[in-house]
Amino acid sequence: MRHGKKAFVAPDPEAARQATQRVVIDAGGIDGFARVRAAGRTVSIGVGATFGQVLRDIDGENGLLKQAISMMANPLVRNRVTVLEGLNPESHYFDLSTACLALEARIQLQSTTRRRRLAMAEYLEEAAGDMKPGEFPAAVAFDKLTPEWKVGFFRINPGASKNTVSAAVRTRLRRNVAVGPRIFVSSSTLIPLFAPAASRTLAGRLLTDNNIKDAAERAAGEVMELSGGRDDAYESSLIQVAVARAIRRVTESR
Repeated sequence: MRHGKKAFVAPDPEAARQATQRVVIDAGGIDGFARVRAAGRTVSIGVGATFGQVLRDIDGENGLLKQAISMMANPLVRNRVTVLEGLNPESHYFDLSTACLALEARIQLQSTTRRRRLAMAEYLEEAAGDMKPGEFPAAVAFDKLTPEWKVGFFRINPGASKNTVSAAVRTRLRRNVAVGPRIFVSSSTLIPLFAPAASRTLAGRLLTDNNIKDAAERAAGEVMELSGGRDDAYESSLIQVAVARAIRRVTESR
């Protein structure tokens, strides 16, 4: 873009008003900024799309984003909250990122001078730290899941200004046995992450209450260890409930 580093890309009008002594470029002009569309096996969601649009137009996620949005935003706000807010670590709707991570999504980052793509996990690490000046996420893309993938999402909002906890699960099922399960967790202190040990705990096992409990406990142990080995029974219990309920939703999605 001809204004180069002197320009400020504004993803919304409020951001534009906050820009001072700089050239403001309206991000609404970016192609697909507020659209949900599919091209072949790829689904792309512009971050200007509202949760309501995603619920109406999404395809290929086997119900995972629909579960997440339905839990995060009631019908009164879905047409006002955008996907951009779901990618913001400071937002009440950040748990959308847990579902996007489970979909192995890619994020297109936009600035005045370039665009680049990151895997969802890479984006989350950058978003939790320092994004490059002038960059913001412009679109989320993922490959459509085949019908054999079953999914589940669950979110807990403790209230009282505490951060939420969420879990997303994807797996194939053969006679109620988990094949290749992948469990993802977001705690009140950590960005969404893949829980490999919990996923291995569930792999090849029937989705019984005891096996689900084992996987949920292992996920909580992984997260607490990554949180510095904190001994927080309440946080651990929230993670266990979120993971267990997400796995149970897998069985309900068949």
